Amino acid sequence: MCLAIGVSTVTPVAKKALDFAYLDGAVLAARSMGEWALRSGFGVDNVKVVDDGWVNNKPNPVTRVRVQQAVDELFPAEADVVDQLILSFCGHGLTGSNFGEIFWLFSDSLQMKYRIVVDRFYEEMFLLGVKRITLITDACREAPQSLELMRLDGSRGILVQGTRADETNFDSLACCHDGQLGYMVRDPAGAAPGKCIFSGVIADILWGLEPTAIENGLITTNALGKFARSRTAERARDYHLKLDPHCQVDPDAVVLYDTATPLKPPDDMQPWPSGSTVAVLGTEKKDEALDSAGFTAEEITTQRSVQQRTLRYRLFNKLPWFRRSKSKDPDSREVVSGITHLREDTDELHNIDMDTPRRRQMIKELSEQLRADSITMMVQRRFLEIDRPANANLIVWGEQATLLSNRATHSLRSEPPVNEFYVEPHTKGAPVLVRMGKEQVTPVVPYAGLYTAVVPSPNGDVFQVYGAHSSPQRYLAGMRTLREFSAGYLRADSVDRLAADLRHEKHADPMLGVICAYLYRALADYDNIRRMAYFYATRGQAVPFDIALLGGMEVTRNTHGALQLHVPAVKARESRPNAPALPDYATQATPAIFASVGGRCPWLGLGWDYVVEPRLESALLVEGLGEHASLIRRSGSTVLPAASARQLAEAWGLPPG
Repeated sequence: MCLAIGVSTVTPVAKKALDFAYLDGAVLAARSMGEWALRSGFGVDNVKVVDDGWVNNKPNPVTRVRVQQAVDELFPAEADVVDQLILSFCGHGLTGSNFGEIFWLFSDSLQMKYRIVVDRFYEEMFLLGVKRITLITDACREAPQSLELMRLDGSRGILVQGTRADETNFDSLACCHDGQLGYMVRDPAGAAPGKCIFSGVIADILWGLEPTAIENGLITTNALGKFARSRTAERARDYHLKLDPHCQVDPDAVVLYDTATPLKPPDDMQPWPSGSTVAVLGTEKKDEALDSAGFTAEEITTQRSVQQRTLRYRLFNKLPWFRRSKSKDPDSREVVSGITHLREDTDELHNIDMDTPRRRQMIKELSEQLRADSITMMVQRRFLEIDRPANANLIVWGEQATLLSNRATHSLRSEPPVNEFYVEPHTKGAPVLVRMGKEQVTPVVPYAGLYTAVVPSPNGDVFQVYGAHSSPQRYLAGMRTLREFSAGYLRADSVDRLAADLRHEKHADPMLGVICAYLYRALADYDNIRRMAYFYATRGQAVPFDIALLGGMEVTRNTHGALQLHVPAVKARESRPNAPALPDYATQATPAIFASVGGRCPWLGLGWDYVVEPRLESALLVEGLGEHASLIRRSGSTVLPAASARQLAEAWGLPPG
């Protein structure tokens, strides 16, 4: 099976400025993928291409309805089990700061206020019993700078009925770097449409046009992952760009191309743009697309420079922030050093044409990284300033902190900026709401034998770290992991190290468990999310809400009305040839068990993308949360707006504050 989606146009709302450039190459990329599947013998009924190319001189936008229809046609009721699904997307997206966060935008996403959470999309495909899913996603990502973009609802995009296979192999080839106009290149001197770099490299490999990807006369999924990454980086350099795709494939290789039966590439296969010095990022919208959106000729002209002006504004708007942080923060030597390096790098870039994509992108990356690192440094210093007295299990950094709890709480010390509390732990995982000042409210779940430190950052995020009084190393390890996660440094190979930290001594760090769950989810490793839930339950600990949310597990109420998590049995994972050895806790069989849920909403902000459009088995878990999802920022720990905090406190049976 092959489902290829190509989105060139994200329609703006009510004549607002265009947030996204026109990507005519996305349509060609989707069609090329579909043509390859047909010529490779997939069968005409097993290939669906959904793109927004014009039909009979009329726009044909990509919507959830069209994609759902394509899925339904590919997987009719009572159909045979599918061995492999190629799931391809090329178009616009949005970025999060954490590993594996990919969001797609369909044509009407801005109008209908939604974004596709990609792992929720392919989670539905898992329920169709597919034995192997190969995800190829080329989504030029834009950080959601505006409030409207931040508040787009996270959607799964499709809904299917079926049964998950006992084990589904999963390949993920994703090139979703932050690009102001996206990584499509074109020669402005010619009339040819643009060409998306990552999708173009994938197509070259699949059509047998990259000899280095052919091993023993074959191109396999392993070779596709290996050479797509290196070749994409090379192609990007040809156009003065930097691309580093994430390509992770299952070690059980599948043949995609055999030189014994070579494929003849289409006669109209798009060539790579010539002239490395004149290729540009993106392209302007063609007139008919703008006309269909209701823009006048004058408005079209206005839109053509909106991306460049926005980039310059963001860069220079950030630099004064760094200078202010220097004056306010006496320990900001790293910030000062970072500004120096930024100036040096910027001076070096003067040797490059002021308006080249490479210079614009490098400046953007430098300024974004400097800002993130300086905030991280200040948060870390605040954590280190917190003493951890043996009689306190909740420490809050801030001028003033109050608690809303239905259990016994004691204020031990309130000497700003440190507030110390003792909260009676409870095995059922009931939350405590921590109010810092008038606006910031964050939920915390106290655990027996552990303490929690809560620290706000200068940009409005809140971070939580758990630790054991008997093990200061646990606290430092948790702080390091949280810092790496919030900065976007954690990758797939971090999972084993984090899981090992979870097994350290006798205490499992629940926040590390939450972070592990998001990394496992990005790899479609549901079994290990469920294994973690089992280990928490056997220790008599409540399973953190995010783990219950991401593991695709059923939630009911027990005889007392409390949430009850049904953790299913997990089979042992067999060792595979050429695959790295995994520790026992990541491969062993675990039996089914019932568990309580820690908290009543996601611990991390990005978890709110999973509370809307719940499946029946998890509806109780997220009951009453969906209406607040668009109000929660996706970075750091969950921060509830004051009105949402009041409503949820009442729903959770917490006393009014």
